[in-house]
Amino acid sequence: MTAVLLATPYYPPNLGGVQQYTWNLARQLRRRHSYRVVVVTTAEPGEAPGTQVDDDGVTVHRLPSWRRISNTPVGFGWTGAIRRIIRDEKIDLINAHGPVPLFADLARRAAGDVPFVLTYHAGRMRKGHFAPDLLLSTYESTLLAGTVRHSREVICASEHVGEDLPNLFAGRPTVIEPGADLDLFRPTPVPPAQRIVFSASLEKATAYKGLADLLHALARLPEAHLEVAGSGSAEQDYHELARQLGITERVTFSGYLSGEKLAEAYRRARVLCLPTHFDNYPTVIVEAMATGRPVVATRVGAIPMFVTEGGTGLLNEPGDIDALTTSLNTVLTDYTLASRLGAAGSEFVAANLSWQRQSDRTVEVFQRAMSPQPAPVH
Repeated sequence: MTAVLLATPYYPPNLGGVQQYTWNLARQLRRRHSYRVVVVTTAEPGEAPGTQVDDDGVTVHRLPSWRRISNTPVGFGWTGAIRRIIRDEKIDLINAHGPVPLFADLARRAAGDVPFVLTYHAGRMRKGHFAPDLLLSTYESTLLAGTVRHSREVICASEHVGEDLPNLFAGRPTVIEPGADLDLFRPTPVPPAQRIVFSASLEKATAYKGLADLLHALARLPEAHLEVAGSGSAEQDYHELARQLGITERVTFSGYLSGEKLAEAYRRARVLCLPTHFDNYPTVIVEAMATGRPVVATRVGAIPMFVTEGGTGLLNEPGDIDALTTSLNTVLTDYTLASRLGAAGSEFVAANLSWQRQSDRTVEVFQRAMSPQPAPVH
């Protein structure tokens, strides 16, 4: 039985695109491909580090984290800890996930001669401020470049990633986008109620997901109700903003949802809205489309590559609350349009983006990485 180590800085119940990608991949590798799956990640603040086996038979090792700098966990002794896990678990292949700096790079250092595959989920990391942008640019051209160079295979989570970092990846990646579990996210007719769902992390560091913009738009849609699926350090700030806007009774904060509970939240809604200011390929959009829900989102990252204007959803520029309000009102008041967009989305995901298909493609990459390597030419 092949043993694979998935190295990711965060893992559910922490909510985010990379977390959901690795979680879904772990489940498919275990169930569909009979891999023995081990995850190494970091413990959440206040959470004790340790090891547990989840309901799917995946062994999860959580390493102690000293603190976070922006969205990057920082700890001590991680390289040695990962090296011991590789040895004790008899790992055949390591698949590390970026872009959060350092964790994937340390996993690559710990790998030794074990085949290493990098999966990268975002384009250039920029904050819009000189000092952090210089630091991130330096990281990409040094540590990350070394990790890419020493990877037997590279996977990018969208075409956008490779296009945004052409010098780094130089045509090497296999593109494997996030998928949806079609056994879980099944299409159903759109409901008549004017109900919106938003699903994302509510951490302060992920304010770019645009929930504040959506709350302002909701204040202009008096018949609409919003369900927020997510949790994090900024949750109370959003409660307060809803109170200030006078929409508290029309917003339900459901907390972190996953699996069937998240699928039910999509099915309760007429539309998924993700007015993100910065993103790559949000998994929640794919899941909502699989459920037969139209999408209102923004023209950022890879989103326009799979959410087509008037085909599977409606797109706006980030931060344009007037346009966001208009798009939401259109979908919420036109049942025929919502049904057509939702049906087109579910058909697209079923044909192209099931996690079953994406895991098959990932295993093909893993098998190439584990195949005998040619001897170096002297």
